[in-house]
Amino acid sequence: MVLYRKYRPQRLADLVGHEQIKKTLLSQLESGKIGHGYLFFGPKGTGKTSTARILAKAVNCQRQASSELASNKKRSDYTLNAKKLEAKFGEPCNKCTSCLAITEGSHLDILEIDAASNRGIDEVRDLREKIKLSPLSARFKVYIVDEAHMLTNEAFNALLKTLEEPPKHVIFILCTTEADKLPPTIVSRLSRFNFARANTADLVKILEKVAKAEGIKIEKEAIDKLANISEGSFRDAVSLLDQLSATTAVITDADVIDLAKGGSFGQIEKFVVFLSKKDLKEAVLFIEDIASSGADISFFIKRVVLFLEKLLFIKIGVNVSSLDLEDVDRARGLAVAFESSQLQNLMRSFLAVESDIKFYPMPQIPVVLALCKNLEVRESLEENIEGDDSVEKIEKKDDEKKEQEVVRVAKVSKVAKVTKVADGKSQLRDDVKSKLSFSKIEEKWGEFLNKVKSVNVHVLALLKSSRPKEFDGQNLTCEVFYSFHKDKLAEPKIVAMLDTFAEEVFKNQIKFRFVLAKKEAKPPKAVERSDVVEIEDRDIAQIAQEIFSK
Repeated sequence: MVLYRKYRPQRLADLVGHEQIKKTLLSQLESGKIGHGYLFFGPKGTGKTSTARILAKAVNCQRQASSELASNKKRSDYTLNAKKLEAKFGEPCNKCTSCLAITEGSHLDILEIDAASNRGIDEVRDLREKIKLSPLSARFKVYIVDEAHMLTNEAFNALLKTLEEPPKHVIFILCTTEADKLPPTIVSRLSRFNFARANTADLVKILEKVAKAEGIKIEKEAIDKLANISEGSFRDAVSLLDQLSATTAVITDADVIDLAKGGSFGQIEKFVVFLSKKDLKEAVLFIEDIASSGADISFFIKRVVLFLEKLLFIKIGVNVSSLDLEDVDRARGLAVAFESSQLQNLMRSFLAVESDIKFYPMPQIPVVLALCKNLEVRESLEENIEGDDSVEKIEKKDDEKKEQEVVRVAKVSKVAKVTKVADGKSQLRDDVKSKLSFSKIEEKWGEFLNKVKSVNVHVLALLKSSRPKEFDGQNLTCEVFYSFHKDKLAEPKIVAMLDTFAEEVFKNQIKFRFVLAKKEAKPPKAVERSDVVEIEDRDIAQIAQEIFSK
């Protein structure tokens, strides 16, 4: 038998690191106030299923039964008189027939269901029918539903009524690593117990106990290292110890590092240094080396995230002595090299990567993509491409794009001259500024629309559904009849373009403002005027393409 199963806790007292859970469950057992439904949630390997089995043994332990029922050999009397059972419960004896059967997984009244493979409504309906039957030999039928979050919504709905009003002889225990995926209606009907990750001290205690019982020789530093890389999981810690004990007579620190590969403090620190320097090339090569060595990339990224979290704690002033760091001074030095926002962004990216790795045939690929996203790609290009104008082209394209965003096309007409003043500064003096009236704007509105048409028929179509409303000598207010049109026309890049064209057509600096028309106002009708622009069929097709491609 593998060690993690051999040394699985068999009594509440054997649970390590869950003092409040032990206290609460033992109190319920001793008072006889057993709940009909429990929710055990927390990370993998923290003891959820083991505790569920202990609870199942405790409520069915034959040595805890009343003396009248314990002495009765007839199974039918034992089950029929279950209603009379008001005796206090306690820790399971692990010696009676019931306890031994549950430990071996052969008890007919204790059903462990894997929700991942029995997640549909049909399975739950079948379960509901069987629940009505009395236990064969135990006081309670106990249903342990593992990975409960995998049940479908329909299955949860079918289970809801049973959880709300279960038969008196039934206890449900739902175990899950993702409690947030359970419907609130289900969670509200259960007693909730949170199984947190084990701390390093508790893991060390368990490893020392198992090593002593099995006669495994292991160095103290190796035990500490095993505890550190087990991510708070009792099962993972004991499984790694089991694996190492099969390959070496004396387990050393080096053996643990070789097993974990990408999980040592030195490797993580080296990688984080590359992150602090924004050295994309070295960071990517480091990940490739880790992957080629056969290391678990997912495990390495988890360790990196935990390390970055500790650096973030240092940045916000958390007492570093409580952070369980191998070298606090070096960690402080690394924390200085980061901005808090940078640490947060890296943690978000790597957490997303860790969940995506399982979908990639080459697990290092999502890590490389995250590095390219968070580190400066251009700096790396400039250092490594010599005699190539690629960088220059990239910068040129970026500049052109910025220009187009600000003013689109069209250059600003020069209607002002720059003249020197005595103090060496310059000032703008208008060349010719014609006196502009609202009627003048209406008169030249068609010419203005033609100017817009030559550049952007999409904006033209939006303007055709609006009309000038008033002009105060500087600001031209246009009435728009649809909120979508108003939002598009009010975009800074479009307003800048319109201001530019207006200055060319009206020979005055004009600032456009767009307001939504009142409900009773009607959109402008087509006017038969020679200077008003018409939209051709090809323009309509282009407008439609631009609108529906957004």
